[in-house]
Amino acid sequence: MSLVTDFFKTIPSIEGISDSDYESLRHYVVTLEAIARMIDLSYYIIDYKKHEFIYVSGHPLFLAGYEREHVRQMGYDFFGLVVPPEDLNMLLEINEKGFEFYYNLPSGRRPKGYISYDFRIRHKNGSIILVNHKLTPVILNEAGNLWISLCLVTLSTARKPGNMSILMQDEGVKHNYSFKTKKFLPAKSNSLSQTEKLIIQHLSMGNSTQEIAKLLSITENTVKFHKKNIFRKLDVKNSNEAVYLSTIQK
Repeated sequence: MSLVTDFFKTIPSIEGISDSDYESLRHYVVTLEAIARMIDLSYYIIDYKKHEFIYVSGHPLFLAGYEREHVRQMGYDFFGLVVPPEDLNMLLEINEKGFEFYYNLPSGRRPKGYISYDFRIRHKNGSIILVNHKLTPVILNEAGNLWISLCLVTLSTARKPGNMSILMQDEGVKHNYSFKTKKFLPAKSNSLSQTEKLIIQHLSMGNSTQEIAKLLSITENTVKFHKKNIFRKLDVKNSNEAVYLSTIQK
């Protein structure tokens, strides 16, 4: 059994997609290509009807030393080539449990979140890196089943693989998955102090640690201390996630 079959076996069939729908899909791809020209991003687009990658960006992170078109043609079988076996088993569990969570949501809520997790990729030269993978719905069919999704790949800030969570934008709650209990649980969120809220505001404006320290008349180490507390309270791994979560929780 190929990995393509494994990854798609729990996903409902996608009905009601026409040739004209695929023609209009080209506009999404063109837009993402334009964004990638301005911002160096590693991403790919999944077609859940045809069980394939319909686009893979040219960023080298996800490609792991392989040709872009080769990766696109392989689709999910590419994971069998570059992901260590123990992480691959984890990815299959993430895929199953993530879609179980997704399809238990009312169809109207399904486009309003994303799933995030970390896994290792073995480069063609033998080196291994830990990456973060975020997947979000782009287009659903009329029944609310996922047709197209966008997957963003970045270097992970975690220390080990796993760390699966689903963030629902409409409720501002992060749901963490336990590989031990096989369940999602809402993350506990502690309220931010006034100083931490100010730092979040400055982070949202793109200010650096040094700039925030000057603006708030505190040391850079103090800013770093507060940022660490913010990440812990919001259960996030970086400033971008902290800004995003704090915004949708308002």
